[in-house]
Amino acid sequence: MIKNFQANKTKAKKVEKIKIIVFIIMLKKKCTMSTCGKHKNRIEKKVVGREKQEKYTKLSKVILASSSEVRKEMLEQYFSKVINVPHKADEEKYKKLRKKPEEIVLRIAKEKALSVLEDYPNETIIASDQILVFENNVLSKPKSVEDATKKLLLLRDKTHKLHSSIYVIKNGKLYFQQVKEASLFFANISQNDIELYVKNNKKTVLTTVGSYKIEENPKYRFLRIIEGDQETILGFPIQDLIKKIKNEK
Repeated sequence: MIKNFQANKTKAKKVEKIKIIVFIIMLKKKCTMSTCGKHKNRIEKKVVGREKQEKYTKLSKVILASSSEVRKEMLEQYFSKVINVPHKADEEKYKKLRKKPEEIVLRIAKEKALSVLEDYPNETIIASDQILVFENNVLSKPKSVEDATKKLLLLRDKTHKLHSSIYVIKNGKLYFQQVKEASLFFANISQNDIELYVKNNKKTVLTTVGSYKIEENPKYRFLRIIEGDQETILGFPIQDLIKKIKNEK
């Protein structure tokens, strides 16, 4: 029985080799520049299509309770359809609560998700928030260019913390929640450099809690990451959520 099995196995290998050789010969004889190019394109499309299917999770459509295009792009790496829906939550109201930073940031994300639930009761809603804590004080987004300059002058040569949260509702019920933390050190750069940065990035400094974007750090080199991953610093830590969805049967 063993000898027959080995013999059959050897025979199968030979047949496979012959098929490969025949295929190569056929390609050499029949494949012109144009047909080979078309054949290659078809193969590439199949491979890309397969990779696209693999990267998407079982949830093909999600509602993002935010108008952020950056966060939408991050989700589009994993979901086939992401719809931006601006939330209606009053963020400043909850930042005044006398609670721990992780409780505040999670509460705000929760309220954001709940604010769009009425319009999308049967969908998966993803909401997030980020707050900056400096010397035990929660700092909000700057209201003006002058305010942004003051904030960066306050942060320089010191360490601050970013608390980022995710809150997900699926079919009207809590599906996932998480808070992650990052610590960063802002370099002791001159006031002139800070004012120049704010002047050149007026739109950017008004849209983030720290008045800076980590994506710009390679250019300006004003931040040193002490602890925390990129997604947490960006304010959208979604990897554990993606793992949970992909691991579901």
